[in-house]
Amino acid sequence: MSAHGHRHAAARGSQATLQSSDPPDPGAGPATAFATTEHFNLQTARAVTVSEANGRASIYLAALSSNLIALAFIGQMSELGMAFYVFALVLLPVLAFVGTVTFVRLVQASIEDLAYAHRIALLRSYYVRHAPELTPFLVVAEEGRFAAPADRPELTPSAWQLTLTAAGMVAVVNSVVVAACAGLVLEAAGVGSLAITVVAGAAVGSCAFVVHEGHHRRARDASDPEAVDRAAIVLRPPRPGA
Repeated sequence: MSAHGHRHAAARGSQATLQSSDPPDPGAGPATAFATTEHFNLQTARAVTVSEANGRASIYLAALSSNLIALAFIGQMSELGMAFYVFALVLLPVLAFVGTVTFVRLVQASIEDLAYAHRIALLRSYYVRHAPELTPFLVVAEEGRFAAPADRPELTPSAWQLTLTAAGMVAVVNSVVVAACAGLVLEAAGVGSLAITVVAGAAVGSCAFVVHEGHHRRARDASDPEAVDRAAIVLRPPRPGA
């Protein structure tokens, strides 16, 4: 067969292949564009939660550092007299309040980050359904591969793992601040010896840490991945005849 005949045969084969193949879905293009845009927005939202968590933790630690420096100056000038206790008992409760609200917000930010990660996982499952060849290149958990934390207690983060988070770090530092505040109250009141003051302060700090960790664990267990949807802005449907 001549080269001209080969070209005609190839053209007829290509035309037959195009005719036998399914026509492309006209809605796949916009849907893919919408999905990738939403994926980018969710990634940006996750970055914002991390940035806010770092910023709030830095503000709290900076306030703690400046307060400790101020207490050191006051203690040196007053020779640990009444002025020192008054100044400390004004600053430390305020610092403990700042630490508490910082801790609560860090817990909320971590839950929001998990909710955004859940939404990104749903988009990845959409990608895999429409392009199965991408499965080796995407982090996708198959349905039913992992059991719920209630069924698999070993998958639940331990108390030590929660302490490694930014919220856990603030909880430890803030518990020490609460313990110091309680110890100063007892010392200023002249109740007992130094040993009793230290033991009482350590007990109060331990209780504060247990309260912090309990809130962290309850908030995580009660969180819902769909919470990010409920927190989103919902547009009201247009009124009939409007």
